[in-house]
Amino acid sequence: MKRLLTALLLCLSSEAAMAQLTYNNSAESWSKFVLQPSEDQIPRASDTCLVFVSNRFIHPDSLRFVDEFVDTARLKYFFLEKTQGRWQVFQHATLSEAMEHMPPGRDIVVYAEGMGKIFTANVQRAYLMSKQYGVNVVMFDYASTNTTYKPSKNFKFARANARLSSGQYLQLLKALQEARRNGEPWIANAKLTTFNHSMGNIILEQMVKLHDISGINSEPFIDNMVINAACVPQKNHEDWVEKIRFAKQIYVHYNRTDLQLKGAHVLMLRRQLGEKPGKRGRADNVVYVNFHDVAGWQHSYFMNFPYNEYRLTPAMISYFSKLFNGQGISSQEVTSLLVSSGKEKDNAHF
Repeated sequence: MKRLLTALLLCLSSEAAMAQLTYNNSAESWSKFVLQPSEDQIPRASDTCLVFVSNRFIHPDSLRFVDEFVDTARLKYFFLEKTQGRWQVFQHATLSEAMEHMPPGRDIVVYAEGMGKIFTANVQRAYLMSKQYGVNVVMFDYASTNTTYKPSKNFKFARANARLSSGQYLQLLKALQEARRNGEPWIANAKLTTFNHSMGNIILEQMVKLHDISGINSEPFIDNMVINAACVPQKNHEDWVEKIRFAKQIYVHYNRTDLQLKGAHVLMLRRQLGEKPGKRGRADNVVYVNFHDVAGWQHSYFMNFPYNEYRLTPAMISYFSKLFNGQGISSQEVTSLLVSSGKEKDNAHF
């Protein structure tokens, strides 16, 4: 009965996600994106901008110029700037060339999303993060859904593509480390946070397990690493997490009533790390943060979304603001914060 109820709730959630995906893939949505014909064009100075590092195939002459399959041969670097309601998309040869156009003086979040995001949807999420937390967002954009597939096939498709993308994610981290070492202006004085959400953590997990990370693992060039609502197995997660030494602090966010992860648990017959890490087998280099009392059944409880009635409390916003701006947060501070947030939720009748 419990599995049946979970599956039913997951289906209802999937219907809402599919409706949103249908709009994101519409001609109306894609018409708001303009791929510039030459990288020689100079973007105008703007605070409404993003950088995308994508492994999707590019079709310059198509309305949907970024497709739904991964290209493991090479990464593409884009600077996106919103002007008069449309996104101007400029392609660059390197990460540094794209980052040079970003507003100076902001901290940086490298963001990897989970299942179900085409290019336009990832732009929306990156834009929300940039606006709500005042950070420069670098989106690692991989193909995590195909609009012609059914949900069950897309689940396998997204997982497979996340695994395939792990080597290119390592390539991105190497570029960030090199820029930090070289003191490049766009990163020299910035705090750097990596934020992997849901299936985006498969990329991180597989990078550590399958690739040689020794080149980036000698020094902590990342300030905060956030493993958020991770759709990866909980069992033995400490084996790969404890190998990570390139981040000063690692945070694992979990919620035992996360609806999407309950669905993944049913499909994979394994507890997911983002549900509950367990009392034993926890990584020694991690701060574990339990969001159950403040997140309910939510899966994306790190931002306020216009299509979702759920709203973060001021204390939660303060926590994520500190996190995304590279500030260290102790276990004691986290405990105090969540007790405060829980009381705020009760008072607000959430």
